[in-house]
Amino acid sequence: MPPPERADQSPVLAVAYTRVSTKREEMVSPELQAHEQDTYAARHGFPIVERVEDLDLSGRDFARRSVDYIVEGVKAGRWNTVLLWKWSRWGRNLLQSRLYLSEVEQAGGHVIAVTEDFDTTTSVGKFTRDQMLAIAELQSNQMAESWREAHARRRRLGLPHTTAQRFGYTYVRGEGYVIDATTAPALKSCYERFVNGESMRSLTFELNANGYRTTRGNLFTPTALGRTMDTGFAAGLIRERSEPPDAATNGRKIAAFDVWREGAHEAIISADLWERYRDKRIANGLKTPRLRTVAHTFSGLVVCKACTTTMISARNGARQYHVWRCRKRQDSKSCPGAVASNSRLEAYVRKWVLKNAKGGETIEADARREIAARAATTDLEASSAEIKRLKAKRKRLLALHTDGAVEREDYDEQKAEIDEAMAVAEHNERIAKAQARELDEDYRSVFTTLADLWDDATPHERNEMLTRVVKRIEVQPGTWANPDKARIVPRWVRE
Repeated sequence: MPPPERADQSPVLAVAYTRVSTKREEMVSPELQAHEQDTYAARHGFPIVERVEDLDLSGRDFARRSVDYIVEGVKAGRWNTVLLWKWSRWGRNLLQSRLYLSEVEQAGGHVIAVTEDFDTTTSVGKFTRDQMLAIAELQSNQMAESWREAHARRRRLGLPHTTAQRFGYTYVRGEGYVIDATTAPALKSCYERFVNGESMRSLTFELNANGYRTTRGNLFTPTALGRTMDTGFAAGLIRERSEPPDAATNGRKIAAFDVWREGAHEAIISADLWERYRDKRIANGLKTPRLRTVAHTFSGLVVCKACTTTMISARNGARQYHVWRCRKRQDSKSCPGAVASNSRLEAYVRKWVLKNAKGGETIEADARREIAARAATTDLEASSAEIKRLKAKRKRLLALHTDGAVEREDYDEQKAEIDEAMAVAEHNERIAKAQARELDEDYRSVFTTLADLWDDATPHERNEMLTRVVKRIEVQPGTWANPDKARIVPRWVRE
């Protein structure tokens, strides 16, 4: 069918719109679509003034695609006809497809599917067009369901979604992922060094300098390395989310994944190393960007004793001395406000480090750690027992629902209560595990390293090592004449 006659008798100017969901070199779909569009335009004697392509983009979502650009082109008079290969190329979301078609038509344009051509100016034609779009949406939904089922099956088998290359492993058909003798040691070293205080940036520099590349052959960046390590694949795990992330959540961050299944592949790192890495990544994610690579030795560690607010670095007096000030005092005057000279604080902390490096607090600290260790073990056992009890309760509830003894509404309500209690228990378990790991930490070696490298280390390096032995440094208002002006709270103190 030829394009409809235009009321203003203006010539037909066409834009050819092509979309494919997956882009790969051997795909002929873009060329096939262009051929059909060219043939249609030549047959009806009008030009194609521009081609617009959306490659590797789904038809379900219009946000990232070029349809807005096409609508603006109609409004600006650059073209008045849009050529598609099939209606499914316009979109696989019936509601959004109709909304955007309406925008084109209100702007004075017309959309034609060259291989599914019928008169959409009639009621029957519009109905037929909408049926084609509805079928496109149905096909998309069916494909999505198939993928979900396939992914769920692979997760049950301990397999990742795809067989894509993974750093540290080699994929062998029939065997799955096998540890790669060349890259696995480097990946394991990255985990060990990160939990010991090195930054992603420094690890990235060394990987690139030693000739390692990503699975796509590119240089590593801190983001790329972090994403590789965050998957937990090296710990023998397969990750997933129980709920899709909302618009305000970064769905790729490690904290967005709350289900970690045991995979069918062999682990490169231990479960303990993975938990330490995961806890540190989540903690770093909660920090403000300026604290992720700190500029000062005590960044994030100094706290005003009066209001428990983290203190900020500042300059004081005519000579611009480096000091730490209470943020709340500076912002709202609602706190008496502690102030501490950085040089005084540094001398105080350095003295404490040297004392511990020589074993000055060993007996007292070891006694406190032993008591705390027993308490942490008790908490861990209690949390683990609670999780086991809740899992059994959830299993019994499912059995009752399956047998028809519990209605769906009651099942959903009780399951939600169990899931909420499970989340609390798992949170408590993670805290208890972290405390147990802290109590197992070889603090003496950290103090020795700190004492040896204090003068030569950068502020960032000193901060990384201090955070392994110090929870916080409390500072009171007043002068250093007060013997309790500053107080260091060690990691092994249970509060």
